[in-house]
Amino acid sequence: MTATTLVNNRFMPLISYTEGAGEKFGSSAASIVIIQDNKVLTEWYAGQHHFKKGALAVATDSMFNLYSLRKTYVGLATAIAVVESKLSVDCKVSDVLTNIPDYELGSTTIRDLATKSGAKYFGPNRIEREEVACDLIRELTGCNIAELLTERIFKPMELTDTEWASVPKEKLVCDFQAADGYASVRIESNEGHERNLYSSARDLAQWGNLHLNRGFINHSQLIPADVFTLIEQLRVDTEDKKRIFGWYYQDKWLLCIGCSRLPLCSCARFSCSCGANVQ
Repeated sequence: MTATTLVNNRFMPLISYTEGAGEKFGSSAASIVIIQDNKVLTEWYAGQHHFKKGALAVATDSMFNLYSLRKTYVGLATAIAVVESKLSVDCKVSDVLTNIPDYELGSTTIRDLATKSGAKYFGPNRIEREEVACDLIRELTGCNIAELLTERIFKPMELTDTEWASVPKEKLVCDFQAADGYASVRIESNEGHERNLYSSARDLAQWGNLHLNRGFINHSQLIPADVFTLIEQLRVDTEDKKRIFGWYYQDKWLLCIGCSRLPLCSCARFSCSCGANVQ
């Protein structure tokens, strides 16, 4: 799909900054989408999917690896599962899960998963925190993270360029350079807990806008309002009052940082930029 460029001059400094960052860090590709009051104000794309000859130009449906930003997806799925199951966030994870021994999970609670506190890995197999969350969500809902979000959010919002990639496809932007010099993409499980979540800039912008609107999109409450009540309560209860379900909260800002950047501010302006660092 051919890239569309729509630039509001107010955001030229952001575009210039992104271009400079791409040159500094050796990025082959970048994109920016800015939404305010549910309207796209700026949409900008640059570069190719990798540095080799024949690489596709970045387009509106080019999908970037979100890496740490995926934690906001894991977090939202966890919040939905907990709220709809009417569980306390102080419930021990071992009271729910049956596939991981109690001694490996220890005293870890759902609150610990939500605030990313406590252990990051569990047991001799070093099961990552996000995989534990995926197991918890499956136990509570019968769906893994990807299945839950696809049915509840991606399909209703028509986010067709968001997925945990388990097979290669040409829309995936290469996100790292292997030791042998070949540009690569990350292919892993499609369950939703690993570092292979790819999204277009447009889809990512809509994901942020969904949070700014507290789950209310297209005249429909896609996410239970109680999910956001839980998030606010966790912010009050958590010592640093910042890191909740994958987001870092600051005054008037929500921020998630990974290989992509997803800042939201309280005036309902949202921006994102994605970079493919393959050099």
